[in-house]
Amino acid sequence: MAEGGALVVAGLLLTAAFAAEPLGWWGGDVHQWTPPLSAHLDPAFGPGLPLAVAVAVAVVWWGPRLADTLPWRRVLGVTWAAGVLWGFGLALLRGWRGGVVAPLDGIHESLVDVPRVDDVGEMLRVYTDRILLTSPDHWTTYDSGHPPLPLMFYVFLDRIGLGGPGAGGVVAALIGSTGIVAVLVTLRLLGDERRARAAAPFLVLTPLVIWIVVSTDAILMAVVAWGVALLAGAATTARPGRRLALSVAAGLVLGIGIFLSYGLVLMAPIAVAVLVAARTWRPLLPALLGSLAVVGAFAAAGFWWLEGERLLVTRYYEGKGGIRQYSYWLWGNLAVAAFALGPAAVAGLGRAAAPVRRWRAAPPVVLLGAGALIAILAATISGLSKSEVERIWLPFMLWLVPLAACLPARRRWLVASALWALAAGIVWRTTW
Repeated sequence: MAEGGALVVAGLLLTAAFAAEPLGWWGGDVHQWTPPLSAHLDPAFGPGLPLAVAVAVAVVWWGPRLADTLPWRRVLGVTWAAGVLWGFGLALLRGWRGGVVAPLDGIHESLVDVPRVDDVGEMLRVYTDRILLTSPDHWTTYDSGHPPLPLMFYVFLDRIGLGGPGAGGVVAALIGSTGIVAVLVTLRLLGDERRARAAAPFLVLTPLVIWIVVSTDAILMAVVAWGVALLAGAATTARPGRRLALSVAAGLVLGIGIFLSYGLVLMAPIAVAVLVAARTWRPLLPALLGSLAVVGAFAAAGFWWLEGERLLVTRYYEGKGGIRQYSYWLWGNLAVAAFALGPAAVAGLGRAAAPVRRWRAAPPVVLLGAGALIAILAATISGLSKSEVERIWLPFMLWLVPLAACLPARRRWLVASALWALAAGIVWRTTW
């Protein structure tokens, strides 16, 4: 069976990736804590375990039926709420401090730079001057590797009284969790409500939630997911005025995305997949103009995206990016993605890809998954994604999760997904 073949390939990748360094296959240190994962072996059975188990049991037992029978808006609300509870349950396996506060409390995170920003306008004007490791008073690792918007976001939270890693972690989790809703909205707009409903329980119990709660990258994921949903709305509406408005809005949101992370230019294949699924290119030009408006606004404020991206590449190779072996991470990244997605999504990928002969005739869920795969392959080939992709690739991997809706025996695969996520959350302490 195709899903079995996909699981075998993923298993071989993971086995090789975990064994490469200890067995000396790669000739030395590949510069990660427990290659290929950015994590430590550190089992924990904290107070979140009963909550996580209860949510998993409820979703496995009632999820498929409720997803099929509830009114659509209730499906969205229940999916988001269950996803939040599942995520916090897994995070609290390590307690409040270890699971919610610690991920944003490290010396490499944006919150370290928040007290250094007295004036946002001035920060934008000097942002590129502080990217390089050799620069005096350089930004933290996270802010050096990203455009200014993540730092601006945490400065805003601080100004409204939600400063600090605890409040920031909760806000990041609540926003990031909406990404699963955006995926469902997109699928329904593209005419695939049946698979959207089937995918809802898998989006709740996805192992990706380990890095969604709590992670700044989850915010990035949710923002661009909603940009894709807006583009789907633009591509499927019959009203010209509404199409124009939604197209520009999609462009603005996706344009904001590339000022959250340089790598989110790779959302382009997923955006193209939306237009292919809708069989129209009409939203493309207004969306591009909306994105260019965001680029122009930041340029007028003093931050030029291309200059920031050029300096990021230099900064990347000043740090661990310059010593991590490309030959290992080129495929080791894919093993990490398989680990983060879990067995249901991997099997769904195999099942969905097997019968596809004509891509234009493929269902939207498959086209979106294909766009995500193209983005992932481009990212790993670029050499700018070497390790830590379990969080960096969240915006792409999210669109592979609905492929589990193509599987038979949904409840069995939901159990597998939940057990994989629980085991990973219990055994591993992630470094992000």
